[in-house]
Amino acid sequence: MHLSLWNGPDNAFFDPDAEDGLSETARRFVAGVLEHAPALVALTSATANSYARLRPQIGASAFVCWGFGNREALVRIPVPQPNDGGKTTRIEFRAADNTANPYLALLGILAAGEDGIDRRLSPPDPVGVDPGNLSADARAERGIERLPRTLGAALDALEADAVLEEALGTELHEAYLEVKRGHWEQFTESAVGWEIDRLRSVY
Repeated sequence: MHLSLWNGPDNAFFDPDAEDGLSETARRFVAGVLEHAPALVALTSATANSYARLRPQIGASAFVCWGFGNREALVRIPVPQPNDGGKTTRIEFRAADNTANPYLALLGILAAGEDGIDRRLSPPDPVGVDPGNLSADARAERGIERLPRTLGAALDALEADAVLEEALGTELHEAYLEVKRGHWEQFTESAVGWEIDRLRSVY
């Protein structure tokens, strides 16, 4: 999901005086998205199968980090078009797939970014390498955490996220959790059935 913020004709993510062209507003927005990332993926990767994609080193995001042009980072800053006056400066949230409701996904990302702006959060240093190639100690030292590995874990994070609950509204927040927990429970129950049948046939 690609997005930018605009104030009239001006891209609020662009700063012509910044060495990398990225404004302070953009950095704070990124910081907010990273802070709420575990809960956000419950909205942007909305099925149990979505989490088979969010694995290291397959060209999708598996770790909570950001970087310039880094396709293994959760938040990627694409290279803008040259000499465009900042019109194509944007962020890409990579942990999203076509099972997401785009309205809820965008609402969640915007709420997370707004929280970062309102609280004047600062993002960690950008990551210029594949975080999957870093050791666990190196990731811990840089504060690079793993995204939730399952829909169930992501839903737990969403349930505990007050900012996203306020953005969705309590009624929608609760309804979404209920529907998606039903999906997750059906998936885990079917997996248990498969495991029993498989073990019976093998042993």
